Amino acid sequence: MRDRAGLAVGDGELLPPDVLRRTGAQVAVLVLLDPGGTQLDLVDQVGMVPELAETWARFPLAAPVGISRAARTGEVIEADSFRERLIRFPATASLPTADVEGLVAAPLWHPGADGTIIGAISLGFRGVVPPGTASAATTLAATAARRVRAAGLRHGARRPVADEPGRPGPSPVASLGRSPTVAAIDQALLETVLLHLPVGVSVLDRDLRFVTANQRAAEINGRPAADHVGRHLREVLPDLPESFADQLRQVLDTGRPMVNLDVVGATPGRPDRRRWRGSYYPVHGATPVGPVGVAAVFDEVADEATLGVEQVTADRATMLTALDTLVENAPVGVALLDTDLRYLRINAILAEWNGHPVADHLGRRVPDLFPELGPVLEPLMRELADAGEVRDVEIVRAGRTYLSSFLAVPGGGGRAGAVAVLVTDVTRRRREELRARRVQEFTAALSQAASVAEVVEAVRDGAGPAAEAALAAVALMDESGRQIRFAPTGQEPPARWKAVGRDAVHPIAATFRDEEPRFFPDIQPLVDDYPEVAEAVRRSPHRSWAMVPLHGRGTAAGVLIFGYADAQEFEPAHRNFLVTLAGLAGQALARAQLYEREHATAVRLQRSLLPSRLPRVPGADLAAVYLAGDSAGVGGDFYDVFPVDGAAGREWVLVVGDVAGRGVDAASVTGLARHTLRITAALAEPATALRQLHARLRNDPDVDRFLSVVCLRLRLRDGGADLELASGGHPPALVRRADGRVEVINLPGVLLGAFPEVRLGRRSVALEAGDTVLLYTDGVIEARGPDGLFGEERLVELLRGASAGDPRRLVELVRDGVAAYQLGPVADDIAILALRVGG
Repeated sequence: MRDRAGLAVGDGELLPPDVLRRTGAQVAVLVLLDPGGTQLDLVDQVGMVPELAETWARFPLAAPVGISRAARTGEVIEADSFRERLIRFPATASLPTADVEGLVAAPLWHPGADGTIIGAISLGFRGVVPPGTASAATTLAATAARRVRAAGLRHGARRPVADEPGRPGPSPVASLGRSPTVAAIDQALLETVLLHLPVGVSVLDRDLRFVTANQRAAEINGRPAADHVGRHLREVLPDLPESFADQLRQVLDTGRPMVNLDVVGATPGRPDRRRWRGSYYPVHGATPVGPVGVAAVFDEVADEATLGVEQVTADRATMLTALDTLVENAPVGVALLDTDLRYLRINAILAEWNGHPVADHLGRRVPDLFPELGPVLEPLMRELADAGEVRDVEIVRAGRTYLSSFLAVPGGGGRAGAVAVLVTDVTRRRREELRARRVQEFTAALSQAASVAEVVEAVRDGAGPAAEAALAAVALMDESGRQIRFAPTGQEPPARWKAVGRDAVHPIAATFRDEEPRFFPDIQPLVDDYPEVAEAVRRSPHRSWAMVPLHGRGTAAGVLIFGYADAQEFEPAHRNFLVTLAGLAGQALARAQLYEREHATAVRLQRSLLPSRLPRVPGADLAAVYLAGDSAGVGGDFYDVFPVDGAAGREWVLVVGDVAGRGVDAASVTGLARHTLRITAALAEPATALRQLHARLRNDPDVDRFLSVVCLRLRLRDGGADLELASGGHPPALVRRADGRVEVINLPGVLLGAFPEVRLGRRSVALEAGDTVLLYTDGVIEARGPDGLFGEERLVELLRGASAGDPRRLVELVRDGVAAYQLGPVADDIAILALRVGG
């Protein structure tokens, strides 16, 4: 039994490699229960950056996130937006997650159908979850469960148990997000901002049941925080006026906040009447029914007549000190602006990102400091001040990307008194996401590349952008094994590098020989080690180089060269990434080279099965063309022309056939058919010759192929010729008359060798001077283009529109017409044979 520790995250053994394309998701995650059944381990994922995957390597089954709940309860979880996730799974706000909005999570049921769960799968989406995704996730989960069993991975299993609302216990959030990359922005921020905020914060769902409540809310309400979750507002606070619940429902119904609302009533902790002042905001999801919940921010309002001014002042000072501490030490940028958009407060980290000291911000307006941002931010923040909503905006400045959240701070009269701004530097996240998308695009392009030229093109268009390089070029060893040459892509390195001797003192040659990558952060080390390239390097616009061997089937087949306009440090992660890109390109290159070798061999073998040249027929002109399809295997299309013995050159046999399938077996049947017909058709009429070929195919135990074939005997006479035709399941022959009319010679029949009895189509046709007969294989009429198959009608129109009946021009006209109509390369082999009488 395999230990799942041996399966690297992202191997793609359990999740299909095209899962993101198939589902439209940004991220796909698969977790399995540990043997103890209390932890979940990440065993496969697609679309998650490595640092984030490391964070989620192991986390508790009890974690308040969607994928954990699916594994606990057996439910299929669906949430259409980040806000809906926040309402249903409050810990989402503090956990390091991929940049997605909606999610779907489904349990992995034990493949032995014993009613237990072994893990879960989760799909994350940049926007709204597409319809039908829950069903697709369930299917993916079932497939993954079977693959887990097939791979022999160890896992735990447990029966599903419904979550108990408000169940007390230690929060599992603390065990998440502890990697060094995210340590500064995870649990500490949650604990500071939510749990210990000096004002009450709670969230209720559409049924007015508590989703979460912080410590201050628990103190105000007189009940522990754990006793809130899952309970109705009236159950927690039965003595509050009914009008308060009506006001919350009004927020849900209208989608508009209520700011600075006073509520008077008693709580279980203090039976006397008390006053609270709070603001209540709708929490919007992606559902069409409106908000999914209500977020409340409130605090108790003291009666100054009984408390005394000193106590009130001290309480307010304590609160301001706590807020100052939070602002100054938060690992994100924080600012507070008045309704005229002047800076009231700003912390040091945001001031540094803005490029101005803290003191230079205070009292100044945003457009004064950042004129380019004024037209974008000024209307937005004025709208916030009026509507009291929360808005997220992504801003790119000086090459860095910042995610800014703008929220209204309650003021008097139901309007906002200020605007708060929370800013996070997401440059690295966006860069990793972009790189991941480019690698996916590069991999997809390589998977479609069949030839070496297509691989080189994919490298040029995909590897360069993925590596953020100005140049990406491929140098390959030529057939002689002595020179490394660059494919012409328009991105080659300096001219003197286009051909490099294998044994040269040159960085590319050395990389190829040693099969080890070379990195030159600046041109000086390159010039120092290889003086002969100094002039070319200095003339180049690139200041930094990386040269990585292309390994395909064990040994290097070439070198992948990256050029950068600026100096690079080439840190270990950067080097490993370039080596990974080269590995992908090397595998595709090896596959393309093998394909081209096999294709060339197949073409040579196919040519050997055709006449080396057409004979000269007195009184007629002949032409033929053969076009190999886009496949490495030899095809079965063939044609032949030979004289009838003893006819003094006045009688000839023309044959065109197509053996089913490809490869060596098809080639052997092609040879058998051609040689059999050369013997039989020279002595007997076409129909008799085809029946003898059919018998040979049926009686040979080593032959399991069948073929279509048309056989034509030509008898020349003064001023024309007579044709005797027989066909076994072959496309109709066409006769183009001298005046341009085209006749379709239908010859119904069955394939030779396919059935015990053969039925042939037979017909006689007279040709006059200038008439041309055209024979062809089904690769012509079955070529697929934008309007379906090329078809017989399109072929007839092509011949009818020809300027003359010259055989050579006709076969080239048909060949070129099919190639122009075909989508992509020619899929099937094509054989065309034409003869004109009276030439």
